Amino acid sequence: MLEAKTNAVTGLTKGIEHLFKANKVDYIKGAASFVSANKLSISPISEAPESTPTEVEAKNIIIATGSEVTPFPGGAITIDEKQIVSSTGALELQEVPKKMVVIGGGIIGLEMGSVWSRLGAEVTVVEFLGAIGGVGIDEEVS
Repeated sequence: MLEAKTNAVTGLTKGIEHLFKANKVDYIKGAASFVSANKLSISPISEAPESTPTEVEAKNIIIATGSEVTPFPGGAITIDEKQIVSSTGALELQEVPKKMVVIGGGIIGLEMGSVWSRLGAEVTVVEFLGAIGGVGIDEEVS
């Protein structure tokens, strides 16, 4: 299953890059911040510390940020990607754990719990709020 996931992600990424080239769409991998409503400063993601930011101006800007794991408040718990894993790390586990606790009953947490439960793990989801499913989910459904 892990190999199938990796192959799917690689295929999708290459497919998107091919579509960009075919349609003459420029893209820059990096960390961006707005200089103005139509201008970005982009720091390239690279090993070279001497890399300098690039400024790009456009009438329309698409924000496609992906996602990043939110750290625990106060840094009290470190996500080591071995015993305590992020949602990304959970997709990289090499074997099905006997038991798993998912902290967060939002869409991603429920998806992770569902996947690992179907694979045989005993899953417990812990949610701070009074309902599960995340913001915007119908209370009757949650």
